[in-house]
Amino acid sequence: MKRKLGPLLISMIATTALPVGAQSETEYPGRIWEPSKARYVATVDEEVSITLSDGTVLVGAVAYPTDPATGDRAEGEFPVIVEFSPYLRLAQPVSPNPYLTEHGYIYALVRPRGTGGSQGELQQFTSQDGRDGAEVVDWAAEIEGSNGRVGLLGCSYPGATALATAAEVEPDSPLKAVIAACIGLDMQHRQVWTTNGLPNAALNAYAPRATYLMGDQPSVLDYFSGFVEGVMAGGPEAYDGYWRDRLPLSRAKDIVKNGIPVLLWTGWDDINEIGGIHAYLAMQNAAAGRPVFSPMNDDPTDPRWQIIVGDWGHAKGLDAGVYLQWFETWLKDVDTGIGNTSTPMHVFEKGTDRWLNLSGYPVVDDTSEWYLGPNGALMMTPPGIEGEERLNWGDPTSENGRLVFSTSPFAEGATIAGPISATIFASTSNTNLELIANLYDVAPDGTSKRISVGAVLGSQSRLADGKSWTEPDGTVTWPWHELLRDDYLIPNEPARFDLFLAIRQWGVAPRHNLRLELTTQSHTDACPVEGDLPMISEPCRLTALQAETLPGGAYQVLWGPDHASTLNLPLLPYRLFPEAASRPAPTAWDETTRSMVEATTTLPMEWDVAK
Repeated sequence: MKRKLGPLLISMIATTALPVGAQSETEYPGRIWEPSKARYVATVDEEVSITLSDGTVLVGAVAYPTDPATGDRAEGEFPVIVEFSPYLRLAQPVSPNPYLTEHGYIYALVRPRGTGGSQGELQQFTSQDGRDGAEVVDWAAEIEGSNGRVGLLGCSYPGATALATAAEVEPDSPLKAVIAACIGLDMQHRQVWTTNGLPNAALNAYAPRATYLMGDQPSVLDYFSGFVEGVMAGGPEAYDGYWRDRLPLSRAKDIVKNGIPVLLWTGWDDINEIGGIHAYLAMQNAAAGRPVFSPMNDDPTDPRWQIIVGDWGHAKGLDAGVYLQWFETWLKDVDTGIGNTSTPMHVFEKGTDRWLNLSGYPVVDDTSEWYLGPNGALMMTPPGIEGEERLNWGDPTSENGRLVFSTSPFAEGATIAGPISATIFASTSNTNLELIANLYDVAPDGTSKRISVGAVLGSQSRLADGKSWTEPDGTVTWPWHELLRDDYLIPNEPARFDLFLAIRQWGVAPRHNLRLELTTQSHTDACPVEGDLPMISEPCRLTALQAETLPGGAYQVLWGPDHASTLNLPLLPYRLFPEAASRPAPTAWDETTRSMVEATTTLPMEWDVAK
């Protein structure tokens, strides 16, 4: 079956592309390019099938550029954009994004195996998706009207499949560019479904909705019911071994080896923003010949691997015009202004509400250690005496349910730029421990905004060799836990626990102070006792093994010369980085409705274009 989609109004009013050096500035990153007027309409073939080498048949739909005057398929050859999507909208499969087709791209929307009518068994995030994707890329390069150049695009699971495919193809593959939004690498079980072994609200919120989002195909039902049951029972799904072939950070090295440019796109309120940032850092490390788990250094960056981190949540803040700009750059060799930059990390700084262009993290040479001390103080120097605070496992509002430590006000303000961690010495009355750390920006009037959150499970607190970011003095600035098994604690014996709090770019205004809150459970807004759970990545519910070892625990949080419990912050002067001019996105895209919308967020217009 075929149908036609008319040009979108917002694309019809766009002006023609400007040559490099033109006097007037555009409304797109780099300020030297903007979309030409849409030339085509999209004719969609909704009954496409692709037979893979193992006999599995994938289904999908393909949108072709069509002459609006004649209704015939446009003459010539075009690049092909592939999106792997299992999702439904209003009980119907989502359709190809017509915007790119209207601007001269064939658009193929393919259902991953086991979803949307495609054959096979769903195994979300595995390398099987990548192997399937590599075959689909070769297919796309050969379909009628293709010029042999292929790009991949996707948000969330579709973005993960794009990354898996980019890692599986060969260096001379037809695949030439990727946009992977709302997703990252090696963090799904460290931030989204679980936080370092602790089940999150998102796990138990998403799984029951999976059939609503993907349909009631048996493979979808079987996969998600089995996966959640496995995690909650403490089975293999609850540990890192299960994830070794699901979004590993090593894919960054393979993508760079294949020379495929990738634009990552996430937001500070996403459920997987750490994964996006970590993937960017890993790609830049791989491009510079460093291990993917390493911190970045002062080596030059490569503009083929970039990231946008905005002030929005999951599947928000997207823009079809910038999608087009990225593909024009790498699939059509157009100088759009975004392929030449020494600062490929474009981040929105919360607190000051400014866009910045950075190279990457870390940008701080020495992390500032703030010591827990008496009377709830966070001190710049170690306390001279030993002390301890009681913390009971239970609701944060219960007696001894939380501990609070605060800094003095920052007279001139400060900038937090990079990974945040806490080193906590504590003991527990039983064999396990759960610590959740929330960091707040507190105004002089007492109002506060949460900066970051992180958690650690005592039985899975062992750090992996060679993967944590550690400074010469032993400060662990980005703890990376093994998560391979449970090693239970000795009751009442003090131990060290390193917590990773979500990485942030945040401006702390003058006269504001910081507050660290330690609890053993999430607040009820993140983990309600009854009703539906929110789609957020914060600890909520316990596995069967955790339910046997955590309840009833009485903790002693220690501080002092012999037990230097600290909050470790990447601090710089307030408003240190120059602001990049920004404006509302000209061609905002709503991934939920699959339509163009009026922008409610901004994007940076300056991209540090090389002169």
